[in-house]
Amino acid sequence: MTSHTVSPDAPADTQMMGIVHSALRRDLVRVGLVLGTPAAAEPARRTAIAEHVLWLMRFLHDHHSGEDDGLYPLVVRRNPDSAALVEQMDADHSSITPAMEDLESVAKQHLTDPTAPDSALTAAVDRLCEVLFPHLEREERDMMPVVSASITQGEWQAWDQEHNLKPKGMMTLAVEGHWLIDGLDERSSDHVKHLVPPVPRFVLVRLLGGPYRRKRAALWSGTPALDVPSLSADQADTWAA
Repeated sequence: MTSHTVSPDAPADTQMMGIVHSALRRDLVRVGLVLGTPAAAEPARRTAIAEHVLWLMRFLHDHHSGEDDGLYPLVVRRNPDSAALVEQMDADHSSITPAMEDLESVAKQHLTDPTAPDSALTAAVDRLCEVLFPHLEREERDMMPVVSASITQGEWQAWDQEHNLKPKGMMTLAVEGHWLIDGLDERSSDHVKHLVPPVPRFVLVRLLGGPYRRKRAALWSGTPALDVPSLSADQADTWAA
């Protein structure tokens, strides 16, 4: 049986970053697959898609803020040689923000105006993916090995608790947790689940999955998007094509 315990003094285990990124890629690809189809014209699904896009942008904003405010300043303090790479991450975030804001604006229009065309939302999603996906790949392949070499598992967990977990309630964490493991391979799914102690894990996994399952059905049921798995950087181009 594989142990899920990592010593606090060990190098940071950063695989969760790739899992988060893979969920973001998965759902942006899913949105692109559904928009422009008859399913996207159904009023309830049209609303669900626009609301989900806004949810994704809030999640991505919080994700970047947690890195900018907590993780990367810590990495630079522990490893000053990482400063140039961290500056690249900051520049990436700055270049992504306008595309996020544009997508939020178009999604709000899509939500309030039943005549707004799918093509506008599709174009805004595409513009975001063009700048976001390369950044996610750089962060996983270039930045995370440096993070792992610069800070300990204990420091990673303290950052995660402060910026990603503590600000959120149980239901928010439940929805996010089920969203993360949607279409995820068994090993990575097991990793996510075992970040939570046994009792709250049982509650989150076994008892609080209903809201996400309903949301997932409202968004993707009856469409090819339902079959899109959690997408690594290598897989994203294949599905997006």
